[in-house]
Amino acid sequence: MLRYFQFKLIRWSTLLIFAGCVPLDQATTSLSTGSSGTKKLELDNRAYEENVKTVRLYPQQDSYDEVIQPAVIPLQTNRNLILEFDQLYGDFQSYYARLIHCDANWEKSRLNNNDFLSQFNDFPITDYQYSFGTRIPYVHYRWIVPSVKRTGNYIIKVYRQGNEADLILTRRFMVYDNRVQIDALVGMSDGITERDFNQQLNFSVRYPDLTAMNPLEEFNVVIRQNKRWDNLLDQLPPTALKEDLRTIEYRYFNLENNFQGGNEFRFFDLRSINVLGQNIASLDRKENRVDAFILKDELNIHRLQGTFQDINGEYVIDNLETDPANITSDYVFVHFFLKSPPISESIFVLGALSDWQSTDENLLTYDSQLEGYTKTILLKQGWYNYMYYMPESNDPYHFEGSYFETENLYEIFVYYRPIGALADQLVGYSNIVHNRRP
Repeated sequence: MLRYFQFKLIRWSTLLIFAGCVPLDQATTSLSTGSSGTKKLELDNRAYEENVKTVRLYPQQDSYDEVIQPAVIPLQTNRNLILEFDQLYGDFQSYYARLIHCDANWEKSRLNNNDFLSQFNDFPITDYQYSFGTRIPYVHYRWIVPSVKRTGNYIIKVYRQGNEADLILTRRFMVYDNRVQIDALVGMSDGITERDFNQQLNFSVRYPDLTAMNPLEEFNVVIRQNKRWDNLLDQLPPTALKEDLRTIEYRYFNLENNFQGGNEFRFFDLRSINVLGQNIASLDRKENRVDAFILKDELNIHRLQGTFQDINGEYVIDNLETDPANITSDYVFVHFFLKSPPISESIFVLGALSDWQSTDENLLTYDSQLEGYTKTILLKQGWYNYMYYMPESNDPYHFEGSYFETENLYEIFVYYRPIGALADQLVGYSNIVHNRRP
């Protein structure tokens, strides 16, 4: 469960210099609200227009702050997934959604619509609300994802006014049926020099109720860390097959099953635009926009690992002054500043706020006058985790550090495709929180 931290009023002495990086009176209402150019369908988490923001997909929950749970549900469940997103500026638009069934490698499967759906695969999104009292107006959309008949990987495709080529967003989710048993343990790396930095998953898969003619070929395992798609492990070959026990083992000795532990995430509290939340240095409120300046960030070598509770890179939309948060929370221009000399690798602000993707929208640029890297990202009010990440570097966690003790969420997906089948089945799912905080 998310635990909020107390407010702390802190000022950064060089804030006024940093504030000059982005003109506060710069026009902010130029975001596109219509189709723009050719849109290529990607079977990934994507927003195809810049005015589509804060896309969330999560299982129906009893408490609002549990929207950080993975978009993974069992086949037999009375809870559906919920899709939410905002369309900035403009008026209500007519959106539709379709589901696409995918194989384990996120390519479209050979199944027909009626193989995985009991309904016509064209769903209007009719639940919407206009924002109230916000400087940046938006329409908030909500859609209950229909139940499906088959396990596997799925894509939600949202498009405008019945034109499937006019894409708005795509989002991944998974449906499983536990027909295998997964025994997994997160431990210390077998590598001597990696033991303090990496986390290793050893696991086995038992399939007593499945008829597998060639289990080494018919099963495929994928491991994900903190709901990320950019560093997952897939195509892991089994290390042993015990046919008498109907068990496949995955225990490696060359770091194939290792993840860097990383560090506990940085965070800021943007639940208020009237009072400084924790790690917010300053707020600049104008009639048509709000700018929030995060406290200066530096290398994490002086920050004690594991001294606070994070939410594993996620964010929660919330508003301390008004309710409900989903339509009264404002969009804020959040300014990041990382104190560092220039380096050759690209640096990104990474987390669920960027869909765990490294793009121009979250790429930092170097400012020689400030002697550091800056980035401004438009975000909805809430509580945010983030980190600075260099995906092309040999040391991607250079600014964060990496520790075996870091709390991380791991998910194991077991796919099964018997000979002659048209698609992969997701027959096993397990999640483990390593070093869970009390």
